[in-house]
Amino acid sequence: MDGGQMHRRARPLILLKARPTPAQLADRLRAPVPDGVELYIHEDDVFGESWFEALAARFTALAPPPAFTWVVEGPVWSLDGELFGIGRSREVDRELTRRLVRLAASLGAVAVNIHCVEGSPDGAVLSEAQRREALERSFPFLAWYVQLCRDAGLVPLIENVPPICRMRRAAFIYTPIGVEPRDLLDCVRAVPGLGLTLDTSHAQLAVNAFTGAEGADERRTTNDDENMARAVAYYRARGGPASLGEFIAPLLPWITGVHISNAAGLLAEGLPYDQGDADLDAAVRRLANTVRYFVTEPLDTDENTAPLKRQIQRRLAAVLGIPLSSGAPVSTTQSASK
Repeated sequence: MDGGQMHRRARPLILLKARPTPAQLADRLRAPVPDGVELYIHEDDVFGESWFEALAARFTALAPPPAFTWVVEGPVWSLDGELFGIGRSREVDRELTRRLVRLAASLGAVAVNIHCVEGSPDGAVLSEAQRREALERSFPFLAWYVQLCRDAGLVPLIENVPPICRMRRAAFIYTPIGVEPRDLLDCVRAVPGLGLTLDTSHAQLAVNAFTGAEGADERRTTNDDENMARAVAYYRARGGPASLGEFIAPLLPWITGVHISNAAGLLAEGLPYDQGDADLDAAVRRLANTVRYFVTEPLDTDENTAPLKRQIQRRLAAVLGIPLSSGAPVSTTQSASK
């Protein structure tokens, strides 16, 4: 089953993002209860020999409503503390992916999502030759990933990344693949069964890089000025979609899920719905006819209560014409894992 042709419900679902911590899981299951949760798995969550038992105990305490949807997203750092990359052919990355799939299968999740990235702190990786080489190296891993997910009854997805990746650690990371729509198209065409997660914030940052719309107050470090300047020049010279709508258009047949947040300049990602350069209302309406779910993914200052994620949950419901559940919080006494 191709990711882009995954069975869809009558309407797209609205999922909240969470780490699998007791506090965040309890918060995301409070009213208004979402249609599901996409779990962002930090590498520490699946590290060590007893990782599965530790996580399973947290889910055993939950009792989500019937047909609750789970999605599992992989980290940007691997089990050895190095950057995860789809083209590196490292056993540590395969083991991380196996753990994501095992967790997803135990939850009855619908999909696993990993990032289309081969990151480096050196901006010199940005070239057409390195792009082609990185893509070729990634195809065997992606084919293995698709089969691993299919064997577990899961849809395998890859996600676009921004031109300057902060990697949840305020890092400055550059990647020859994963930023442009054509990279994602090359992957899904080369590896049947692979689907896409579209991140609107990452896509808008790419559009800003292509069009030279650099923020006036971009925060840089002295040590990274040269790499940043190289990246700015590279993407502006290369060109690309001039709007979020143009970025989305060629990818529509393969997009299963969408991460929703805004962005500004080249570095400001994960912004609230109305604070940034993207017209998210237009993007949501365009995507609503084909995607299976939207995930609220702004960067909250308090991830345990996630006020910005709840704001986007309400906004998505209004744009899509979906009534939000106003019932009591979900019980936390039954098992949600298999």
